Amino acid sequence: MTARTRNVIARLDRPGRFNFHYPELDDDIAAGFIRVKISHCGVCGTDRSFYLGHRDEGYPISLGHEHCGVVTATGEGVSAFKEGERIAIDPNYRCGQCAFCLRRMGHLCVKGAEQHYSNRGYARFIDIHHSYAQVMPDYRSDHIGALIEPLSVALHGLALSTLDDREGDILIQGCGGLGTMLAFALLESSDRDIYLNDNHDFKMDNIRSLYPSRIKHHHSQRQYSLIFEATGQSSGFYSSCRLLDKCARLLVLSRYHADEPFIPERFPWKQPEIKFCHLNGDSIHMTEAARLLATSWSEHHDHLLSFHPFEQINQVFEEYENIKSNKKIILSE
Repeated sequence: MTARTRNVIARLDRPGRFNFHYPELDDDIAAGFIRVKISHCGVCGTDRSFYLGHRDEGYPISLGHEHCGVVTATGEGVSAFKEGERIAIDPNYRCGQCAFCLRRMGHLCVKGAEQHYSNRGYARFIDIHHSYAQVMPDYRSDHIGALIEPLSVALHGLALSTLDDREGDILIQGCGGLGTMLAFALLESSDRDIYLNDNHDFKMDNIRSLYPSRIKHHHSQRQYSLIFEATGQSSGFYSSCRLLDKCARLLVLSRYHADEPFIPERFPWKQPEIKFCHLNGDSIHMTEAARLLATSWSEHHDHLLSFHPFEQINQVFEEYENIKSNKKIILSE
């Protein structure tokens, strides 16, 4: 009998510390599941919140949901995928039958928390139900697959913003991973110019270097007709409330794990529209994100990213704020 292959999982056993675990992979794969050898996994602000202890749903916890890789085996009943295919993973389970799924809001599926997978993306392998998977286009580099899920969230936000119906200036608050994907999607899919605001100048400069004629300089006295709030901090929400023009729209993509903001005094006097964007909406946004990356994400865009060995995951999270990139990606291979 040959020894079973061991998985490697970076599990957050407590705030501030990933530990590596080495469970054996089962020889058999459950019906309807596929086994994926993960190649890349992006670092999301939600992962960072768990790491900092701002969001506590119980430890230990397996993290990482912006992952992609190659199918190594399939379970009984799986015909849509085959060994060797490169896939990206939508972390949202959609039953396809509940009221939300039927309204094309599967990210709110009543069964969305069932978690039909063995672990999350900070690992070498994952066994996951085939419904989460999507075949990737023939990208020039596999790491682009790790951008599909965050870009799908940005596309959901753009859809909710009713951008085409709005005149006036547009501001993106926060140029981390999600804000960067928002800027990319907006600039590549429309002819609108945008303003950026972030506490770290290098993040804005990185994006501006790619679109020097399309990005304008924000200043604190300007009022905006549309603001995308993607800072992940309540201070970003309050800043957006102050900068929003009368009868304008605030699109909130942040998930405030550390401190939930409240509506500031007199802000309702502006008669604003506030929309909250939760996850990536309809599954079509994954497909659209995969396509947009295939046509528009160039080698020049790669300088927005930084790549880090799996074994250095603790170091990446410890030094997160000092890493001079807009988006961090863990190399799982």
